[in-house]
Formats: sequence, C-alpha cells, structure tokens
Amino acid sequence: MMTQNGPKLLIALWIPLMVLLALLYTTVPPSPDQSQFDWMAYIAIQGRPFYEGSFDMNWPGAMWLHEAGLRLFGVHAWTWRLTDFLLMLGFSAGGAVFLQRANWPLASLIFLFLYPAVYITSGSWMAGQRDIIATGFLICACALAMPGAPREARNVVLAGVCVACAVLIRPTFLSFLAGLAFLECLPLRHVRPRTCTRPARVARFLSGFILVMALVVCVGLLLGNLDDWYRQSIQFSTSVYIGESPQDWRITLRTLFLASWHWITLLALFGLLVWVLRDGLSYPLVLVVGTAATIALSFAVQNKGFGYHLGGILLLLALLLTVGIEQLNQWRRSVRKSVLRWGVTIALSGAVLLVLAGTAAKLENLKDGAARLLAGEFGPGDLYGLTEAERREIIRLIEDGSTPDESVAVYGTLYDLPYRAKRLPTYRFFTPTADQITQQFIHYDAWMSEIDQALERTPPAFVIMDRSALSGSPSQLAPVSANRSILTRLLQTLSEGYQIVFANEDVVVFQASR
Repeated sequence: MMTQNGPKLLIALWIPLMVLLALLYTTVPPSPDQSQFDWMAYIAIQGRPFYEGSFDMNWPGAMWLHEAGLRLFGVHAWTWRLTDFLLMLGFSAGGAVFLQRANWPLASLIFLFLYPAVYITSGSWMAGQRDIIATGFLICACALAMPGAPREARNVVLAGVCVACAVLIRPTFLSFLAGLAFLECLPLRHVRPRTCTRPARVARFLSGFILVMALVVCVGLLLGNLDDWYRQSIQFSTSVYIGESPQDWRITLRTLFLASWHWITLLALFGLLVWVLRDGLSYPLVLVVGTAATIALSFAVQNKGFGYHLGGILLLLALLLTVGIEQLNQWRRSVRKSVLRWGVTIALSGAVLLVLAGTAAKLENLKDGAARLLAGEFGPGDLYGLTEAERREIIRLIEDGSTPDESVAVYGTLYDLPYRAKRLPTYRFFTPTADQITQQFIHYDAWMSEIDQALERTPPAFVIMDRSALSGSPSQLAPVSANRSILTRLLQTLSEGYQIVFANEDVVVFQASR
C-alpha cells in the first residue's frame, strides 16, 4: 500500500533519473538512418519539402518528428536523441496507463522506471528507429482503447489517431487497425464494462485514423509533393527496393532474444504466463499479443531481417516483465503457508536482482558517454568510421571552404556532416539506396537527367564518400560497381577539378578546386 507521500517520493526519484538518462542518451551517436532524417528535416526547413527536396521511400511520419525536433532544439548532433527521449517518455506514460487500466498498478510504476533505462541501452540502430517509435504509438492506442476508461468515446477516437501516427511511420503496422476492429467482434473479458457500443467503438477507431490520413493528404496537396511521394514510396519500393533479405532472420532472432535480451525475454515469458493464468484471454492481454503479432507481420513483410524491425518487441517485453514482478509480489502477500511465502519471496528477490543487474550491465555500455559528460563534453561519441574530432574537422572544412548557398554531395551514409555544417544537397537522390535504380525503372531517365542538370548547374563544393563505394585508391575514382549510375555520374564530376582534403580507411572528402 503506497503511503500519502509515496507519489511525491516517486516523482522526486523519477525526474532526476530521467534527466541523467537523457544526458547519457545524448552521447549515443545517431544511426545513419537518423542522421539522414535529420538532414532531410533541415532541407525541409530550408523550403525543400520531403520527397521533392530529398529522396526516401519511407512514409513521412518519422521525418516530421525529426523536423519537430530540429525546430525545437536546432541543428545539433544530439537533437534527435533528445527529441526521441522525450517521445519515449510519452510512450512510457502510455504503457503505464495501459498497465494501470489492465489492473497491474505496481507494474505500471515499475515500467515508468525500467523502460527508459532499457530503451537508451538498446543500441544506436535500435533506439530511435522507426519501428520502436511506431510501437510506442501503438501502446498509447492500447491504453486509449481500453473499455470503461473515463471519456471512452473520445479516447477511442484518439486511439485511431495514434494508430494513424504509427502507420505514417511504419505502413506495415496498418494490420493493427484491423485487429482493433476485429476484437470488437470477440467475446473477450473486459476489466471494466464499455460505455460505447461495439459498432460505435469501431466507427470511432476508423474516424480517428481517417481524420489523420485526410489531414496528411491535404498537407501533401498544399506542399505539392504527393507525386514525388508516390514515385518514391510506392513505385520505387515495389519495383526496386523489394528483394532478398540482406540478413538471415534466424540469426537476427537468436541475437536479439537469446543474446541481447535474454534475461528480459525470460522474465517477460513468465509475465505473459501469469497474465494468462490470472485473466485468460482478456481484452488488454489480447491487445499486447496483437501488438506483437503486428510487429512480427511487419518484420516478415519487410523481409530485410534487420534487428531494428523487431525493435517494438522490446517495449512489450519490458511491459510483460513488470507484470511478472507484480504477480510475484501479490503471491508473496497472499500466500499463507510460510514455506510457500519464503519460496515466492526468494523468486521475487531473484527476479528483482536479475532486472537490476541486467539493467546495470546494459547501462555500463554507456560508460564512455558518462566519461565524456564528466569531462564536460556534450554530444555523441565516436562511431561509423569517424571519431568526433574527425567529424568536427570535416565540418570545419565544409564551413570554411564553402558558402551557405553552395551544396554538398554525399555518397554513403555520413549525412550528419552536411547536416551539422548546415549545407544543402547538390541533388535529392543522395542515399545509396536510390542508386539501385536501373534503366528498367520507370523514372530512371527523369531522375538521372535531374542529377545531371544539378551537377552541371551547381557543382558541389564538397563531396563526401564512403570508401566502400570506391575500388582501389580514392585518387583513381573507380566505382566499386559499374551498375551504379549515380555513383558513376558523381565520379565523372570529381574528375573535373576536385582534390582530396580528408581521407581515412572509411571516408574520403573531396573539395572543388577554387
């Protein structure tokens, strides 16, 4: 039983802990995908909307979140990490509300403390990626969809809004909306009786979803980039980007569940078991299972085998883990026989110690970031082929060697360099993914013509290139593959008066001769 001062004490503990975790999280370097979206957001703020001013086949949800972070905090290496941390706190609150409404009050409090710590230690390619963020919106939808909650009619509409937000980030999560509607047809046990009829709930789910999608279409019409979105997100994705999985999904599953998340998975399975034993197939439990099914289906449909495509499972594992701990505590309080009580107490103590030790071990991976903070250095450390000192050197070269109206061409994944230097791209097709196009692609000629015109009209002041794109010495300007049309065209430009101003084993930077 919580004392009268209990909530105040929890808040007094939670706030400084979250501040500490946020500072640690800002030392985690953004993934190349996140740096790409940062640069795209900067480009959009300069008046070149997504798709029209920068290429990507993803839907715009995550891009808008990056843009919001940029408008809120400005151009910094840590902007997305801090923005993402604030989003994650909102999703943690959503998960806590969901557990509270599912009659797991202690689990809801534990989740508020546990999930942020587990989240920030999940790795630069997991935390802040699209799938785990989209799952956060789904868990908020679960909390809002719970029957019998205050203002249920309004909440159900907002649940549809949250699903729409998730779909705008990860379109393959659309199956969750169908699942919500389908659950209204099943005779599931509810924690509290619904105040809306089943048909009304379905209609409200759909209305919230459709409202958001209609607004997005209107924004696209106002910006005039719906055609570009269709060519990149639909035509390019379905005719070029679809292919064999670059990673073996079996290795991905073993790595995540048996290596990275082994103790979390073990305790989560126990939590799932005790939830089934207590409630059977209740509405909140089926929501959790349905969310997991949505993530699994999305992973299969994307067919890439990337671990971050399963990132949302981490949220569900943390959720179920806290349920297991609360149930052990309930058994400890209710068991009458001393032998059984001692047994349950030992099990509970072991589970708590495992959580504390496991979380501490994961936080230890951020010790370099902690050392940077103690040394007075704020921001991400070394990763992805460059030290932070090298990044700052290249950024200084770009700032000193070009004017704000001059452009930078990138071939590779070092998008954070022109982003932090506040320079625009020479052409919008700056991701290696775009260079998968062949002459069979319907827009090949138009896109290559656009690139040719951009390189001739406004040659880049700097070109940043991954060494992996080159065969042999950088000075030879030989592409690693003759099938990469954009790379070949860019190398032709480099042969017309550029010099190497920076090079290491992973990166080479060219500057136009003055």
